[in-house]
Amino acid sequence: MPATFSIHRGFTLAVILLSLLAIPALAADTAPLLRTPDIHGNLVVFVHGQDIWSVSSAGGQATRLTIDEGDETAPCFSPDGTMIAFSAQYDGNGDVYVMDRDGGDITRVTYHPGGDTVVGWHPVSGKIMFRAARTTMSRANKLYLINADGTGLEELIMYEAANGSFNADGSQLAYNRITREARTWKRYQGGMAQDVWVYDFAAGTDTRLTDFIGTDRLPMWIGETLYFVSDREKTLNVFAVAPTGGSIRKVTDHNHFDARHASAGPDQIVYEHGGNIRVLDPATGVTRKIDITIGADVPDSRPVVISVADRISLVDLVDDGETALITARGEVFSVPVEGGRTINLSRHDGARDHQAVFSPDGNLVAYLSDRDGEYGIWLQDAQGSSPAYQLTQHTSGYRHTLRWSPDGTKIAFTDETLRLYYADAKSGAITEVAKANYENVDVGLHNKPISDYQWSPDSRYLLQGVFSLDPFQVLIGMNTYDTTVGGPN
Repeated sequence: MPATFSIHRGFTLAVILLSLLAIPALAADTAPLLRTPDIHGNLVVFVHGQDIWSVSSAGGQATRLTIDEGDETAPCFSPDGTMIAFSAQYDGNGDVYVMDRDGGDITRVTYHPGGDTVVGWHPVSGKIMFRAARTTMSRANKLYLINADGTGLEELIMYEAANGSFNADGSQLAYNRITREARTWKRYQGGMAQDVWVYDFAAGTDTRLTDFIGTDRLPMWIGETLYFVSDREKTLNVFAVAPTGGSIRKVTDHNHFDARHASAGPDQIVYEHGGNIRVLDPATGVTRKIDITIGADVPDSRPVVISVADRISLVDLVDDGETALITARGEVFSVPVEGGRTINLSRHDGARDHQAVFSPDGNLVAYLSDRDGEYGIWLQDAQGSSPAYQLTQHTSGYRHTLRWSPDGTKIAFTDETLRLYYADAKSGAITEVAKANYENVDVGLHNKPISDYQWSPDSRYLLQGVFSLDPFQVLIGMNTYDTTVGGPN
């Protein structure tokens, strides 16, 4: 216990002084991050710094409409453009609120312990549409309608729905069953891939309009055309299709940044693009960036002095027990157990350095860093007297769970594909040792996920298994991999 206290105390004092080095000052010309826009006529609302702002669609100085320590998100204009519905945490919980277009008369609309996220408005009844998981037994959402004064709550009939847009008379709704807009997955094609559906309330029919294997999200009904965002050509762009189906037409042609969080007004579409906001005239296909100036004080952009002692993610000890290797807030620190000087080994504020481990002789430190764009293994002398150097290079994916071999010649690691590898500690050459077939631990002793493993004392074998707390049953199941030939033994 005394040694643990000494590490924590020394580390706290050190990082208070060191943390300024890890937080760069915001450049004067740094562009603000502008998100989740909506448009009505010549006025655009958007989120910046978790507050809602408005600006002319021609660009210029933005006006802050909300200010609160909680999040204000998902602003949506009413059909006549006089009100803005949004989600906020003024009273702690995430609920629906409404205000006038100038930011006045903010009123709470929903009161429910779950989270309510604004999606849009009904074009005829003038009710606010929002999504919530109030009546489901899972994370599935349903869509609801409610008056701006909090009365007239309706649950829409679709059993699962997350985003949607009504046609002009409100008789049909184009929608997604699943929402993934907050995710950063690129070119996703798994079980949460989104399709566009159209529900006809009079006929009671539910029609799947798109069936692309990837993302078709955020349908927007303008006139007799449905617009939606898709990555069917790798980058998220705006596409168009008739509400009855048929050929799909590409509207925008971005090939670098995605078109994200698109939203439609009466005759225009706005969306995020590389941190900026663009407005699209769907009739002509012309899209342009809105030049927006944020002139207000932004406290979170200023450098601050913080302690990262309570943000420790991993601790490793050198064999003599005198020095701890601590990973905290994307930096790697060498910390003496009793007295001495704390050293920030990685000192790279533009990357996340983590999962640091000592070599068996304590002279080298291996850790993962994404400073070249992808997570690779980097090595550095344990005293921090020379710069770190990159041992492995990768073009995609992420690696984790570094394990040095006892002789210090190899470093084992695994990745998101459930494969087990080791890298030569001098050349960086990578050898694949094994691959698991399942990520679930309940699929049998010989199909366990590869998530933890140890080297044999002679550095020849990698042992991977499920350990028991019963002293009379040392192992429940064990796979042994001979690293000289690969495969289980």
